[in-house]
Amino acid sequence: MSGDDPPMRPLVYTELPPQEDTAEPDLSEPIRNIAPEDLGYGVFHALVEHNREQYESMFISAPALASLVRMPLDEAQQQTRSFLRKSEVLWSLFSPALESENPVSGLSSRLKLAEFRVGKGRNLAGKIASPDSDELVQHWGNELRIELENSDKVFTIRIPKIVKTATGWRIAQAIELDKSLQLFLECGMHLSSDLLTSEHYPIPLEVGNYWKYRVTHSLGQEQNAAAEPSESSSAPQESTVTDMITDIVHRDGYWVVSFERTYADPETQTEGPEITRYNWLVTPRMIYPCMRDCRNNSDNVGYLLGYMARQTPVFVFPLEVGAKWSVSGQKDNIYKYEVRTLHSEPTVVPAGSFTGAYEIFGSIEEGRESRFFVPGTGIVMRTVRGGVGQKKEVLIKHRLIL
Repeated sequence: MSGDDPPMRPLVYTELPPQEDTAEPDLSEPIRNIAPEDLGYGVFHALVEHNREQYESMFISAPALASLVRMPLDEAQQQTRSFLRKSEVLWSLFSPALESENPVSGLSSRLKLAEFRVGKGRNLAGKIASPDSDELVQHWGNELRIELENSDKVFTIRIPKIVKTATGWRIAQAIELDKSLQLFLECGMHLSSDLLTSEHYPIPLEVGNYWKYRVTHSLGQEQNAAAEPSESSSAPQESTVTDMITDIVHRDGYWVVSFERTYADPETQTEGPEITRYNWLVTPRMIYPCMRDCRNNSDNVGYLLGYMARQTPVFVFPLEVGAKWSVSGQKDNIYKYEVRTLHSEPTVVPAGSFTGAYEIFGSIEEGRESRFFVPGTGIVMRTVRGGVGQKKEVLIKHRLIL
């Protein structure tokens, strides 16, 4: 380089150069002349501030793409629409389903930009650019890293390709996000914990709340045929089961709720009731069974996300007729639970008459399950049909502290 040439600007600074302006760029308007290392700011702020215009302005336009790679304009339009369409998942996950779900201070109160890693510079042919002979026109393998406040968890958003246009650097391929960030957003762990309180949540979660059920067991036809005559003519076996909330571990964006389950069988009452314990991992949009390792790692968001990725939630909110889900709450063709009916007629059980019950069907280890769920109350009736017959649980008493 001659003495008259300006020094080359590094793609990523590991420390601030002397007299560098460290202020973030003004992102109130869509950015035009943006440098590659600043592109991450534009994408991040557009997502957390729900600025659709700015988000789309980060992508290359059809005329710019047509000019860059010398393709017909109509083909370039198809390409650019495809980039946005495939990146819509990311945008929709950052957009709250309801206004009440938006954190008081916006998503910027929960997530912060850690860094934007710009990939190696390349020439128009896609080869790593030589500073002596090639014009640097694109970067591949760029990563936007986002930190969760009050946690060491770091999420990654991949921007596979950015290219140089006449108005600055733009995204030229669909954005990708890692699975842990997708699950974090889908289950609502980025939302306010106020949504988990009894005032807002579909199930009142307060220590001391309980639900008591009468449980009736009916033998199947094969079991009735094999039973002794006195047994087959007797009434179905009855017992009771009570689920009581005994403890709640409050965390930012999720809770771990502990239950004590008490079984009372009249035939074994002299031996005392049988008591077991179980836990739920509760987020604003999903409820997962929480095993011992889950509870022991309740402070580790990274571990919990890995755990949830392997488990099937027992509830996915908001409930909608036709909703189906499987492992990690994914809505695919192979599902474990399905919301089939919203009953307009009251569901009558010993504890009262309840309107607006959603019937959730599931395939569990015992057989085919049907749960009648009433928002604001919980499960009021449940049946399980399997090879050993049918089990039916109906709510006979409950206490809800709101």
